[in-house]
Amino acid sequence: MKFLKIVLAVIVVIALIIVLGSFFLPKNSRVERSVMVAATDSAAYVYVLDFSKFNDWSPWYEAEPTAKVVISGPKAAVGEKYAWLGEEVGEGNFVVTKLEPYTAIYQELTFITPFEAKAENNFKFEQQGDSTKVSWIYDGENKGIVDKWMGLMMDGMIGKDYEKGLNKLKANIEK
Repeated sequence: MKFLKIVLAVIVVIALIIVLGSFFLPKNSRVERSVMVAATDSAAYVYVLDFSKFNDWSPWYEAEPTAKVVISGPKAAVGEKYAWLGEEVGEGNFVVTKLEPYTAIYQELTFITPFEAKAENNFKFEQQGDSTKVSWIYDGENKGIVDKWMGLMMDGMIGKDYEKGLNKLKANIEK
């Protein structure tokens, strides 16, 4: 009986740490990676905005090239949507919500499976001499206890994918 009380006490302490600890965790998650591309900001912007080229540099498409992809809406404009469905990559989409020509592309990112979440998926373009700094930025709101703890892991979960994708983007643009 004493053993069960100890186990129960440990479980209660762990649950309290998880719940109370979440109050001190960030309300937002941000992952940002950048790469310098030997091209103009306009060339980089146009390439990233072209959803038909996304699979050429997407780290997730490389992970599951058989995933179903549907591009819909007005081409290279607010409202264009890129949706995916796959066994490995799950289901989701991103939709262009705002454009600042040659400076920024703003997208709403929606994950449907394996978990539900919404975030911003944005790109920034900054001309620096003969090159352009391209930044890929994930901004998500951590609403609940699980979201807040997951937020601590976002950089580790997608940071390397962003780096891989940006390096492929760079290679494709510079061809």
